Amino acid sequence: MNKQLVAITLASFFTLFILTGCQEAPTVEENPKTDISQNGKQNDLKPKTQKAVKIVKQRTTARTWSEIKASGQINAVKLDWKLESALPRAGSTGAYHTTLLQSFADSGGLKVKWHRVSNLADMFKKLSAFEVDIIPRHLTITTNRLDKYSFTYPLLRDKEVVIAKSGKQDFDEDDDNNISLPIGSAYIDSVSKQYPHWQVNIIEDHVSSQEVADSIATGQTKYTVIDGFALETLKQYRDDIQSVFTLPKAINLAWAVNLNNDTFLHELNEFISVHHVMQMIEPERTIDFKQLRKDKLPLRVITRNSPETYFLWRGELLGFEYELMRKFADIHKVKLVIVVADSYEEMLELLANGKGDIIAAGLSRTKARAKKITKAKLVTSIRYNRVKEQLVAHQDSAQINEATDLKGRTITIRKSSSFWSTAQRLATDFGANIVLANEDIATEILIAQVADKEIDLTIADSNLIAIESSFRSQIITPLTFKEDVPYSYLVRQNNPQLLAYLNEFVRKYYRGTFYNVVKNKYFYNERLQKSHNKYRLVSGSILSPYDDIVRLHVQEYNFDWRLIVSQMYQESRFDPLASNSTGAFGLMQMLPRTAAELGVKDLKDPEQAIASGVQYLDWTRDRFSKDLPVQEQIFFSLASYNAGYGHVKDAQRLARQLGLRSDRWFNNVEKAMLLLQRRQYYNKARFGYVRGREPVNYVRDIHQRYLSYIRITD
Repeated sequence: MNKQLVAITLASFFTLFILTGCQEAPTVEENPKTDISQNGKQNDLKPKTQKAVKIVKQRTTARTWSEIKASGQINAVKLDWKLESALPRAGSTGAYHTTLLQSFADSGGLKVKWHRVSNLADMFKKLSAFEVDIIPRHLTITTNRLDKYSFTYPLLRDKEVVIAKSGKQDFDEDDDNNISLPIGSAYIDSVSKQYPHWQVNIIEDHVSSQEVADSIATGQTKYTVIDGFALETLKQYRDDIQSVFTLPKAINLAWAVNLNNDTFLHELNEFISVHHVMQMIEPERTIDFKQLRKDKLPLRVITRNSPETYFLWRGELLGFEYELMRKFADIHKVKLVIVVADSYEEMLELLANGKGDIIAAGLSRTKARAKKITKAKLVTSIRYNRVKEQLVAHQDSAQINEATDLKGRTITIRKSSSFWSTAQRLATDFGANIVLANEDIATEILIAQVADKEIDLTIADSNLIAIESSFRSQIITPLTFKEDVPYSYLVRQNNPQLLAYLNEFVRKYYRGTFYNVVKNKYFYNERLQKSHNKYRLVSGSILSPYDDIVRLHVQEYNFDWRLIVSQMYQESRFDPLASNSTGAFGLMQMLPRTAAELGVKDLKDPEQAIASGVQYLDWTRDRFSKDLPVQEQIFFSLASYNAGYGHVKDAQRLARQLGLRSDRWFNNVEKAMLLLQRRQYYNKARFGYVRGREPVNYVRDIHQRYLSYIRITD
């Protein structure tokens, strides 16, 4: 985009935006939010009619197990969305505790009501005030904490480690080392008792292990302490930190409840004992399926982080392969652990070495691959899916009717692709030119490059093409090279039981109702399209059928109502029953889970749907630095609404690494967001793969439409 145009556009956006900064919402009595009029002047708010408030007597004791059972729900607390788990690659994340507590609740016929807070200290405050029954999270059991709280049987036994920036480090435990530790953390107690001569620098802010690692990597902090398990999680996607010392004393991590709440604690410990849920960083193992179930070990599924297989979207774990494997694990009552690999070769190596149990990654069963599979002492299941091998072209490119039309055309493809042999044959028999793509460039990126006319042609499977076609209407498939290409699971040859169970699963569910629902969800669910002519606008017209509702709900949050209408059009084309394959629903395309946490019960109701969308956008705005210019707050908020806060934070971090500004969206963070589609970048991102073009286009489209709406209404 022309730089002058960008400057003018941003200036207009800044001038015309009518929202305040990202301060926490105060009560009306203390500091009412100010309504900013469209000419920039402040107007006094009219007093709002106060609704009758039901007075709830504050508890002075913890709820016993009998009281919890009688209420029908467990009150639990977890960290706010910005600290939600990263993309699980292996082992535990916050999702583990959520699932485990839900399993405990299910065993007692209970529901879980989640309370959210922004930091660990507030978790303990809620527990101490008897507002929640439990903190289901890895918490270090310390002497100080035992004076105030009771803990379950340990869920993990670990050691604490000192971490530093990658590279040469001369750390000596006998030196007067300066260690930076977050306020209120258990690490302060550990360091003070084991190494009293170390100098402890207290970090006043409540920060996550990710944020601590960032400060280490950038040189702001030299040393800090984290759990060994947390370090293993961080090392799955970053290589800029390292362990330089392990504290000798082992620690136990468990869930916390109120002191002397013996009946509830007993039930929790019974559950933990029966289910053997204590976690360990697993060694390599090659046992078969019956022994795995007998020992209550997790089923480790090796896959790729991609839109076909396994990815994170708005806090939801999704993917065709992931959903099938989750069903398989549920049927056999085993825990599912996902192990993410970077390449086909790495998948084979992980499985052969006992670091996973199944490969479920959309792998085609070809003769070329059969030799490698046999050599690695692996075996394939029966076919659980089949696809077509197709040529991908741009709709405006020269017409291709048959293979002879490929003479002189250029096909870009990775050498490791299962389509490589087809490409070679096309070059030999029909004169096509073959360009080797970088191994880090995934097939979906090659399809995007065809759509953007950056490359001429590529080859892909029909499932992935179906996904990409819903986002890129410019691509066509003029030729199909192979029909019925089979996809299979891979297991070790010495795991015949697991192979038999997988084959039984495929026979029972392949092409059945569950299978078809999942497949259609990812590959054949066309987006609901509305005619643009129906909502063609002229000067002075209303913008949507819901203008009045939007005006009402933006007042509390100080958004320009026209911005929200622009976003609503982008999300649903003003269709109150719009839905997408991920389960998002309604005018603002909210996930039901998120809407429920915001107190919204019926997303079919336009007023509730709009209220939830505005509230969620306000939440995303409050997650970003209050030092950001007003218009940048909105750009980042919109990107987070679309892709998820975690992916935007990944993009900001990558922007800094690339020398771009992390506080500017256009031409800075948006560039980093696009790069997070590429393996070399998303492998090192906390939240993994993201379809970066979506949030980039989303922000631009809403911004441009918003400016048009301003001209129309003014």
